[in-house]
Amino acid sequence: MGGAATPESTPPPEFLPENVAALSDEAAQLKDAQWFRSGEPFRSMHRNNPWLKPPVGGNGVPAMRPDGSLTESFRCPLFEAGRSAEGGGLNGTPYYDTTVARKHDYWKQFDDLPRETKDINKARRDLRKYGFCLIEDAMSEYQRAYMRDRLERQAEAERECGLADMTPHFHIMWTLVNKGECFAKCIEFDPEWVQGGPMIEQLNTELLGAGNYAYSFASNIARPGSYPQNLHQDSGAIHPIQTPHAPVLVNTVYIMQDMNEVNGGTLVIPTSHRLVSRIPPGEEVGPLPPAVNVEAKGGTVVLMDGRLLHGTGVNHTDEWRYIMTNSNVKPWMRQQENWQLSIDPEVLANASDKLLARMGYCLIEIGTYSGPKTTVGTRLAMEKGEYRRIRAMDSPVPEEIKDGLTIFQMKKKIDAARSAKANGGREA
Repeated sequence: MGGAATPESTPPPEFLPENVAALSDEAAQLKDAQWFRSGEPFRSMHRNNPWLKPPVGGNGVPAMRPDGSLTESFRCPLFEAGRSAEGGGLNGTPYYDTTVARKHDYWKQFDDLPRETKDINKARRDLRKYGFCLIEDAMSEYQRAYMRDRLERQAEAERECGLADMTPHFHIMWTLVNKGECFAKCIEFDPEWVQGGPMIEQLNTELLGAGNYAYSFASNIARPGSYPQNLHQDSGAIHPIQTPHAPVLVNTVYIMQDMNEVNGGTLVIPTSHRLVSRIPPGEEVGPLPPAVNVEAKGGTVVLMDGRLLHGTGVNHTDEWRYIMTNSNVKPWMRQQENWQLSIDPEVLANASDKLLARMGYCLIEIGTYSGPKTTVGTRLAMEKGEYRRIRAMDSPVPEEIKDGLTIFQMKKKIDAARSAKANGGREA
């Protein structure tokens, strides 16, 4: 039962690893699959827009000392000279040395660029045309101030413990769901902690469909003197696949303080969600318009199409700049944060059905849906060391082995509950 093959069961020579390898050089391999190794859309995007090349010192090139501090603050010549309106890619200038759209030499000619609004139809138009919208006062002043204070104290404590995830761009603080009830409520878009939640949820649902999952929820804290992040699509998990008709990911970005070109406002290329995603497979991304920093007041929420090219900007100040990014995805995508393992047992035990569904504690398949009770019960039993798995068995199975299986006990409870319901609430 489950034993290894006997020495006499030698496989045919065609199946031997060395013979398979000998017949599998690159010329012989299936061509369709090689597309996944194409490096697109970034290979052609950088070739045809060389101003998008990330600076030395960022994106894997060491820019930090062993203790996590920056070797030096990043500098932008145009910004320092007061000429950043000419940057962002104009005449080959770097994408990161730029300004906000209303000041930019190219973008200021457009009078319908996204601005803060409470009008859901204006938000829809901005998302369709430019790939992002700004929802004004989506957080009340109390909600914004409380959550920013909670973020600052948590981030300082994690850095003090040497546990901060530091990059040249930012301190990224993961698993916010464990670090304050307010953050769990944000995942639910609950008006208790995000007053614009109903509008935010409606727009997420329109873009992703009902039953979308939380991909991750983290705080991106641009460090003083931060290096610019490379411009990327957050839907990159499926690259080189593009989805020209609709996104598979939407970012809900909570702006915790006024954000602009000075303190690392998020870099975006407006309309790039269309320009990049409409390129047919095998064709190249052509010239792109310049990048700008997002400008928004504290308390704003930015909804961003996951196909939009974006990245953290340069923080020219000596203060940390706080935002939170809650990414939601189609439910067939693997989540970035492993909620099944990372969520604290106490948070899990007290989580609402909506929070559990959003974090993927429900099974959604074609035409079927299963609630979170079994998944949550399994995780909590594992946490206590009480979960017993089904191993190799033979019939007849002794009763004591059956009774020792956690899933068997769960099934008995489910069957009993169904029977009681069928009998009008009476025990069968």
